[in-house]
Amino acid sequence: MAALPSLRQLRYLLALAEHLNFTRAAEASFVSQSTLSTGLKELEGTLGVQLVERDKQSVALTAVGKDVVTRARQVLAAAEDLSDFASDASRPMQGRLRLGVIPTIAPFVLPAVMPLLREKFPMLELGLREDLTAHLLERLRNRQLC
Repeated sequence: MAALPSLRQLRYLLALAEHLNFTRAAEASFVSQSTLSTGLKELEGTLGVQLVERDKQSVALTAVGKDVVTRARQVLAAAEDLSDFASDASRPMQGRLRLGVIPTIAPFVLPAVMPLLREKFPMLELGLREDLTAHLLERLRNRQLC
């Protein structure tokens, strides 16, 4: 069986894809630049492909790197879902729930619903985002809803 990338390495790749700068990606990941760089080199070694083109002035994802980023988002989303499922299995309606609401209904629905949710499910951590439908869908696809 081939070696598998770690979730940490995939997170580093996503941070670099978002920032296209090793320093900012490292800061966003709360690690040193050398730690992030080493993790990405190890990821490239594990996968056997170059994901990032580097020079002193710029950083770019290779074509394969872009595809790996898309898959890495899916893998991390599935891992988070697995973790949430396991921790919430014994505690229904507890844990984290992310909700996106469009501005045309938020002021009418949320004031009535929020107090009831807090009263009935005090251990439910609700993350709300009010935005336009297209923005909410994009955030949902990128696992950045709240």
